[in-house]
Amino acid sequence: MSDFRYQTVVFFDLDATLIRGPFESAVFPVVFAELARKTGLDTAEIRRQVIQENLDRQRDPDCTAIRAMDWDDIFQTVSGRLGVQLEAQAMEIAHRHAGPPDAAVLEGAEQALRQLASPQRALVVATKGLKKYQLPVLDALGLTPLFTDILTPDVNGALKNDLAFYGQWPASARLKISVGDHTEDDVIAPRRFGFKVIWKVNTPDAGLQRLDPFDRPAHLSDSKGKTIRPDAVIFSMRELPEVVRRLERR
Repeated sequence: MSDFRYQTVVFFDLDATLIRGPFESAVFPVVFAELARKTGLDTAEIRRQVIQENLDRQRDPDCTAIRAMDWDDIFQTVSGRLGVQLEAQAMEIAHRHAGPPDAAVLEGAEQALRQLASPQRALVVATKGLKKYQLPVLDALGLTPLFTDILTPDVNGALKNDLAFYGQWPASARLKISVGDHTEDDVIAPRRFGFKVIWKVNTPDAGLQRLDPFDRPAHLSDSKGKTIRPDAVIFSMRELPEVVRRLERR
């Protein structure tokens, strides 16, 4: 008798995998424009400093996972460093723009989730964004009821490159599958944890699209020239249900 609660748990990244969130279209433009106006720097330089602060926090072992991904705190830190006071608030903007047109479900994503729904499968959000930013978007887009659970850095106090991020979920199913577009968070780290990996590539490649999803990994390399070895590569969420079923049959 198996002690597993599910046959399969599928962990889903959100941004650029299932959804387009409001940060690029609504939050960043407002914040960057205000900081540019008050400092005289161009928005490209403001963006560079903000992204660098976020990356530095993620790499700092003394920085908590929550603080690493708290965009309001990141914006305040950068504005303080630049000697200005920022009035815009990321959480307020994100909530106000949580639905269309500034946020949207990507093509085929909702259909894939509904096709995968089964008592034998747990569908779990695994996003590096904090719940205060992500949950309102999932609610506004009508996706929240489709998931068994929602994992964010503020749930288990860890980032996605740490097994602790996933809590007890890896022990709940025989087969663990990661689905996402980020090389480190959704491919390299999950492979290290023993998960099967389905890498969503958002840049169309006509040559690779003609190949079977399980044959595509052998033909992909990342920018550093190291061969990436997910178990399968998809270019559309429409491909996902059958790829998951094939992994289960294996």
